[in-house]
Amino acid sequence: MSDKLLSHSVNPEGLQNTIDNAKSRILSQENVPIIDMRMQLELLDQLTQFDFGKFLLQHQGLNGYWTHYALTHPWVGKKTEKNNRNEPISILEKFMLEKAPVVVATQERFQIFLNENQKSVKNNAVLATIPCGMMGELLYLNYDNINNIKLIGIDYDKNTLNDAKSLAEKQKLSQYTQFIEKNAWDLCIQNEFDLISSNGLNIYEPDDQKVTQLYKAFYDALKPGGKLVTSFLTMSPQMSDQFEWNMSEINQDDLLLQKTIFADIIQSKWQCYRSTQKTQQQLESRGFKDIHFIYDRAKIFPTVVAVK
Repeated sequence: MSDKLLSHSVNPEGLQNTIDNAKSRILSQENVPIIDMRMQLELLDQLTQFDFGKFLLQHQGLNGYWTHYALTHPWVGKKTEKNNRNEPISILEKFMLEKAPVVVATQERFQIFLNENQKSVKNNAVLATIPCGMMGELLYLNYDNINNIKLIGIDYDKNTLNDAKSLAEKQKLSQYTQFIEKNAWDLCIQNEFDLISSNGLNIYEPDDQKVTQLYKAFYDALKPGGKLVTSFLTMSPQMSDQFEWNMSEINQDDLLLQKTIFADIIQSKWQCYRSTQKTQQQLESRGFKDIHFIYDRAKIFPTVVAVK
């Protein structure tokens, strides 16, 4: 497996080095009030107190396990008020998983994916998720009255594939699953899938041409009439006058704290944003048709459905 995963660092530096470097970066900021620096240092310290925060600090992104942890928080941690260690969830982790606008948006997007993907569950169908992560967007679907279906998970992260296999066993769906370790851009698959469900690549890829190439790989891999369900991050008001966010659904204090945590302190890798118009152009240029968009409440993380 390559050490060049887009979503997160595979070989991060030690946690203490990460903390020391973050402190130095915070203290070296110019034109930042001392009180803001102190707040950032306090948040940095709090991030080191729970596993989700520590992983983000070291990797600047999320692997399959932690993406799944965040996506399913409304079903699990929000109800139990416990973290991955079954300990009381901290105030900061609770904010990150329940109030940070981009996390809330992707939780809503996940539910939209489940609803859309469910429509493709039929006997003899071949459904794929690329990158699969822990494959929740297929493994949490309803397979009642289904006795023959293929669920294909493709990911470049071997550890994530192992986690996905474990979830398939837990969901009693192992008999339908196949897992492939492969780079999404190098699929080289023709006319095989009825559905490709794909979240979490284009938000890490700044090169529009490479994203368009990815959509071409997906197009080739779909059967005629096959469906792509994917997503993207839209631009904020600070980035463009043509922003799409629904500001009435976004708490400004939460947005500012999110920026401080994810952009200033963690320096997260998911910083690649595109408009609905750009995404439609990219998909159409690769041959997709019947393109439509389904939005989360804040219009931060839209789902797009397209047909070959």
